[in-house]
Amino acid sequence: MSDSNKDFKFTLRAMVNKESKKFLFADVDSSFADVLLSFLTLPLGTIVRILKSHYKDEPPAFGSLTTLYNGIANLDSVYFWTEDAKSILLHPRSSSDASRKKLKLDVSDSPPLEYFICDKNCTSTWFPNGSIYYDTVSACKFSKSHSMKRKIDVTQTDPCNDGVFTINTSSFVSFVITDDLRIVPTSSGLLQIVNFLGIADVDKAEQVDVTFGYAEVMSLLKASLVSSTPLSDVIFGKTGQMKSTALKLQHRTLSYEIKNASSFKSNKMVLRVFAQRSTDKVLYAQAGEDFVELLFGFLVLPLGAVVRILERSSLNKCFDLLYMSVADHIDNKYLKIGPKKMLTNPKIPHGYVSENYVLPLAEEVLTDFHQDMLESFSSEKFPNGQGKYLKAPRTYMVKDDLTVTPLCIASALSYLNGMKIPISDVKEVELQIGLKEALDILRASLTSDSALSNGLNLTNHKSQKQKDKDYQVKSQFDL
Repeated sequence: MSDSNKDFKFTLRAMVNKESKKFLFADVDSSFADVLLSFLTLPLGTIVRILKSHYKDEPPAFGSLTTLYNGIANLDSVYFWTEDAKSILLHPRSSSDASRKKLKLDVSDSPPLEYFICDKNCTSTWFPNGSIYYDTVSACKFSKSHSMKRKIDVTQTDPCNDGVFTINTSSFVSFVITDDLRIVPTSSGLLQIVNFLGIADVDKAEQVDVTFGYAEVMSLLKASLVSSTPLSDVIFGKTGQMKSTALKLQHRTLSYEIKNASSFKSNKMVLRVFAQRSTDKVLYAQAGEDFVELLFGFLVLPLGAVVRILERSSLNKCFDLLYMSVADHIDNKYLKIGPKKMLTNPKIPHGYVSENYVLPLAEEVLTDFHQDMLESFSSEKFPNGQGKYLKAPRTYMVKDDLTVTPLCIASALSYLNGMKIPISDVKEVELQIGLKEALDILRASLTSDSALSNGLNLTNHKSQKQKDKDYQVKSQFDL
């Protein structure tokens, strides 16, 4: 993001209850609404990365996704097919990157756009890279004797005066936002907005002008991860409430039932889970590269896609309500049709995941231009195939918080000893991981630092197809 863009500031006309230190609602223009809506386009890994960058030594925890991200960063590159395969997980691209660059304030710090350029400047010079997987072109489409090279676009995109996601006409479109990030058009009217949004204490409301710049938007994003009242938290500095809310969210029971799960055909993965016998808490899982790459794929998912595939029940109230505002309560008079689809059903860039990936993701389709050039495309990042990040075969240790390390029996024993858990209190459970289990782990990863325990829920886990060995594992450590 350019320095000028980073210095941009909004003024919110907010109604607050100063006595209870409660934000009620605010009138905002379409430019600020666009910034809030852009949260839905951010890949989960991007959210982790920009918070780590902004908060330096004290980055906030984003469920188990922060430790998943840090685990990848700390995993030696020797376990990846290429250094680039690791890098694009830590700097995930989005199909909305170009749109976000037009925002008055873009916090994403997304990677520059990539293009291919003909070295002879023929007709096909300068066309966008349409895939994460296809990163090399051997010859120009219009002249086989010409070679192509990849070019990084370092030019800055000027902010757009028209709306990016919203429609900003000369009649000035404005919106009302609430403490939990619901957004509705101001034209709905005072009584309808108050009744629909359930805003309380309006009789004690006072108007104040609040300035929101880069730091405040980052604080809002941070608060939204753990609080149901992020705007109150940012404006009144209620960090204590944020911590207690996070604890409450982490310990909610995950009872998600997938609708029409049978319509998705995906391969099952075997996961050997080591749990504490007395509590059923997952200690760690022994997994192959297929399960680990499933977890890695979480980081490339746009937030809007996550809320959508979790059927608006992600356990993060603010993100669910922000999504529902777009999907159900802002019609096409205020939202552009293409960008609305980008927010409610965002696609991941082509090439990020393999064809057998468990989650039902929408992937960008290569254009006819790119399809015509497939014979000239190849991949240096993924020499073993699309979405294949890790060298195989290899067995990994996945901790409850989704930290991934290569499996070593000695380190596993040291890990148990460090938690003061005797081997006699450890059991092994072999599970089949499919769509339902993957979605449960994904949901848990958003709000809990015990994603495997909450996602797999061994206490209530019963299935004829899943074999519970439930035996002591002492002999494994006495070899």
